[in-house]
Amino acid sequence: MDRSEGRFSRRGFLKGLTAVAGATTVKPGEAGAQDAPPPADGPPVLRSVPVETTVNGETHALEVHPDDTAAELVRGALGLTGCKVACGHGACGACTLLVDGAPTVSCLLPASALHDSEVVTVEGIGARWQPVLPSDESESEEEPPAPAPRDDLHPVQRAFLAHDALQCGFCTPGFVVEAVAFHDAWRELNGTAEPSRDTIADALEGHLCRCGAYPSIYAAVAAACRGEHDDVLESWPRQDGRPKVTGRAEYTVDVTRDGMLEGRALRSPYAHATLLKLDIDAALRIPGVQAVVRYVSDGGVVRYHGQEVAAVAASDRLSLEEGLRALTPQWEVKKHTVGFDGRRLDSVPVYEDKRALKSGPSASETSVRGAKLSHNLRGPTSGSQLAKPSTARRQIEAARSGEGLLVEGDFETAVQSHTCLEPHAAVAEWSDSTSLELWLSTQAVDHIADDIAKRYHLKRDDVRVIARYVGGGFGAKATLQMEAVMAIDLARQAERPVRVVLERHEELIVGGSRPGQQLEMALAANRTGSLLGLQSVGYGDSGVAVGHTTGLALRLPYKSPLKDLSDYDVLNHTPPGRPFRAPGAPPGYFALEQLVDEMAARRGEDPLALRRRWDANEPRLRLYDWASKLPVWRTRRPPQADSGRYRRGVGLAIGGWFYLLDPSTEVAIEADKDGIRVSCACQDMGQGSRTVVARAVAEALEVPQRSISVRFGDSSYPHGPTSGGSRTTTSVAPAAEDAVQELRKALAKYAKDELDYASVEIRKTKLVTNEGDLSFQEVLDQGARVRALGRRRRDPGGYLVPFAVGGLRIGKGFPGAVQISHVEVDTRLGRTKVLETWIGLGVGRIRAPDLARSQVEGGVVQGIGYSLYEERRVDKATGRILTQGLEDYRLAGIGDIPPIHVHFDERGFEGALANGVGLGELCTVPTAGSIANAIAHATGWRPRQLPLRPDRVLAALGGAA
Repeated sequence: MDRSEGRFSRRGFLKGLTAVAGATTVKPGEAGAQDAPPPADGPPVLRSVPVETTVNGETHALEVHPDDTAAELVRGALGLTGCKVACGHGACGACTLLVDGAPTVSCLLPASALHDSEVVTVEGIGARWQPVLPSDESESEEEPPAPAPRDDLHPVQRAFLAHDALQCGFCTPGFVVEAVAFHDAWRELNGTAEPSRDTIADALEGHLCRCGAYPSIYAAVAAACRGEHDDVLESWPRQDGRPKVTGRAEYTVDVTRDGMLEGRALRSPYAHATLLKLDIDAALRIPGVQAVVRYVSDGGVVRYHGQEVAAVAASDRLSLEEGLRALTPQWEVKKHTVGFDGRRLDSVPVYEDKRALKSGPSASETSVRGAKLSHNLRGPTSGSQLAKPSTARRQIEAARSGEGLLVEGDFETAVQSHTCLEPHAAVAEWSDSTSLELWLSTQAVDHIADDIAKRYHLKRDDVRVIARYVGGGFGAKATLQMEAVMAIDLARQAERPVRVVLERHEELIVGGSRPGQQLEMALAANRTGSLLGLQSVGYGDSGVAVGHTTGLALRLPYKSPLKDLSDYDVLNHTPPGRPFRAPGAPPGYFALEQLVDEMAARRGEDPLALRRRWDANEPRLRLYDWASKLPVWRTRRPPQADSGRYRRGVGLAIGGWFYLLDPSTEVAIEADKDGIRVSCACQDMGQGSRTVVARAVAEALEVPQRSISVRFGDSSYPHGPTSGGSRTTTSVAPAAEDAVQELRKALAKYAKDELDYASVEIRKTKLVTNEGDLSFQEVLDQGARVRALGRRRRDPGGYLVPFAVGGLRIGKGFPGAVQISHVEVDTRLGRTKVLETWIGLGVGRIRAPDLARSQVEGGVVQGIGYSLYEERRVDKATGRILTQGLEDYRLAGIGDIPPIHVHFDERGFEGALANGVGLGELCTVPTAGSIANAIAHATGWRPRQLPLRPDRVLAALGGAA
């Protein structure tokens, strides 16, 4: 395939530049100047540009502003929102269109470049497919095959559905469009030969999936190219898959309302400063500006780069930008503290005292109560007297003095940005001063509605929060945040709907981040190899926020009763951290698992065997048996077996997490002859909750899964859980099962009372009457109209803690994970490549295996990114965040991901209501430790810092060739 025009079409880009260069100009006051009103003494502005283009077979004559992008034209003027703008600078591929047959990133392409072009968006991809034959077969005299039945899907779309090559779905349209161009060209040249893994990676380079669906994307594209999905697809695993592969899933960034304004924040350019003056009146005088709200008063202090100072709403982008410029803030810049410099006694204080600290944000990883504040250090937290910390300290000191074996080390991990591909976004609309609708990209519609009602003194029933589809969250979207507050405040002032969407640089600055960690850890064993104690002191960089933890997660592994675990928040002038998938666990296990490997080496013991002796976690004990039988472990060579440029090693690490649930979850089911509708104020960010609920209902009623309509993402539905902490499936699935049992009873009653059966009995998935068997669907077809409400019942085994905290319960039993990674280290360039990885999880019953596997693969992908690439960078001199784009902030791409093998052990957890627990957090915990141990096995160097950048590897290895 000729990639000369690639996914960024230079022909189209140069054509666009020519069109803009040829546009005429007008001076202020002349006809046409209303397109972009400048200041009175402003420069001339460009007239609108006529564009005639064909999109999905329809011709459109449009007028565009010279600054408009092709993505803005397609999304705005044509309403084809399958084209997603995620980065805005051509780095992620989500906005890819076919322009004259070439895949092109539309966020960089001027709209004027579409003149006289033929454009195909993801919405039009299905109509494009015509079966093709290789050139040597096309001349055959044999009768051509009959055309396949149509389902308006391209084979690539069917393959993405069949292989579940998606999760949240926000990046999926871009992948589909690019893969379609590759597939069609490949099939024309090669027929149904399968492309290699590297060929597929080359074709899809430049596309990013934050959820990490790459393994299934490989499988989907390969299968489509083999011709396996040329026929109509009858079923697929994911309940909401079709809207995502066709671009018809509506995310918050796609929502439009009549009369809607665009809002944006004025943000602090400084890490620490006093605001002296802000010219609100000047902004309000700009034509098109409808509202201005301020969040820092004159004389107020900003404490981090990117902090919201004010917000402006206007009728168009140009007026909005002019209104923000007109605010002309005046500042008194102060000294600042960045990162772990906050540990120094001479660092600039972030908060004057504990009272000022109370007004600051929370990192939401653990409780923020009770800890002391000393300068910029807050803590300790996480200590538990049940773990006998003083005895643990004595054991550590005894081992240090030679009475046992001691391994210890200092570790550091970088701040990891969430950078969800759908940025934080909100659309607020007041119907009057006391009733609010908010479309929000959030993990918690129910919880957010409660918080809004409290903040704005509204009745809870007068607040409705909607999140039909959510383009990633990972913990960054679990609380009420400023994009929602700004949209609500601006909409109230303007008396019109307002949309606020963060741009990518804003998302990377204030959109959320996993706290960086410095860990001082020690592990002691006696001479016979029994574990004596663990000591860990963690320092967390959550910026201006408090409430980080590693100690909480480190309570789980291994059976020593002696653990001295403490955490400190290191306050500094950077944006607040937020919980990120398995808060505190990846950095904690990265350090701990290396010490365990070191202890095994000190004793000359197999690392797996040592862990098996020390561990009491039943799921992991079974997984050790699985791991020990893997060929990669059985044939593991001695440490440092390679001596050349490329050195390979195999490492193992474990992971642990909690069993969490929301005991108040409810699910409602309405059923009649027109269909079955299930509703819950939950949200599905790609974890598959819709699918789990649909399957539970379909199986109990013996109806097709696709006949079930699952309605999530609306706070007006019955109470649902926050999607975080791996609590969603454990909460909604049992509630759905309870609801469908109540529905079955109601249908049985209807059959007896209304259909005049003398006797009706429920047996398995049908009704047995005095006249024979009757399906539940037949009862509905005969006029039944019923509603049932189900609740999540109490676990038969009870709970670990006898009370709920914030609506959250901790169940009995802890899931476990074991991961083995095979890596290659290039000692000349310092690059580390994961060649293959195996992960086993003991989580009990798996309700949707395909989706569970996809979730686990995504967690491992994020773990690889955390280990090798991801690092928020800050300029110490200014306190400004430097990684403001996806070229600067490195995410793992499809070519970085190895084959990932997933194993589930479904035994155990009989005391859990669902006979299983969540896995979304657990699956990302052991990856960093397994990679680090593999590097040590390959090179003899023990990594202490993440990410494992090439310069760090080279420095450690001394540039050895």
